[in-house]
Amino acid sequence: MATLFNLDFITAGLMDSARQRAGELARRGVTPALALLSVGTDEQSRLYISRKVENCRDAGIHVDAHDLPPTIGQAALLDHIARLNADPLYHGVMVQLPLPSHLDARAVCRAIAVHKDVDGLHPCNVMTLHDATPGIIACTVRGIAHILARVHSDLAGLRVTIIGRGELVGLPAALLLGGRSMHGNADVTVLHSRSRDIADSTRQADIVIAAAGVPGMLTPGMLRPGTTVIGVGMTWHDGRMTGDLSADMTMHDGWITPPDESFGGMTRMMLLHNILDVAATNV
Repeated sequence: MATLFNLDFITAGLMDSARQRAGELARRGVTPALALLSVGTDEQSRLYISRKVENCRDAGIHVDAHDLPPTIGQAALLDHIARLNADPLYHGVMVQLPLPSHLDARAVCRAIAVHKDVDGLHPCNVMTLHDATPGIIACTVRGIAHILARVHSDLAGLRVTIIGRGELVGLPAALLLGGRSMHGNADVTVLHSRSRDIADSTRQADIVIAAAGVPGMLTPGMLRPGTTVIGVGMTWHDGRMTGDLSADMTMHDGWITPPDESFGGMTRMMLLHNILDVAATNV
């Protein structure tokens, strides 16, 4: 039987830590602050935004949500970001993704000042992930590293297989875990939709990270005993959110994140700590 990571317990601990850090900064005259932009967001995105706002306020982080009209043009959006970049009130600036199809999301991510990019998606922050001292780490990837550290004190030489090569998880995770930092030095394999035999690679791995967005695609038969498994990908399927880990993954002999349990809480906690890291540099 699998040993489940208790994500509720882990996120609660991270929230307590965030409150303490925010309180220490407040006593030193610094109020951590985030500007959160959204553009004509759908119902699901509004839910994500409301949770981020709630978490920030619970931790003692000031947050202003900027809800922009769905018809806003690229130039106007970039101008709005430029004003927030220049505003000393905000330690972090982020834009809720995805954006409407008429907007260039990559250009928007690049427009956020590198030192305020608390989402960790600016190319300059992504490309430092392989360094000994990375910049701002993408929130989900920082969450993955935090969980792995609970069972693997040193990743050096371990075989990590990442299923999914997306810019939000797969790519930055590969750079961080295979890089030179305290979170890295693993031997990383990245799989994708055109990989020929996914199971052949996962059966050789010490750690598997499922970030494909394919419901139930990773099964116990694709793993060897003892492999640590982290499921990140979530997809709407048959009217509910379904994870990349099959329901019977609880039969796997190793540490796993609970199937069908969202990783979103971990991602939001790491957003808080990214904001606090930036704010701490202003003390």
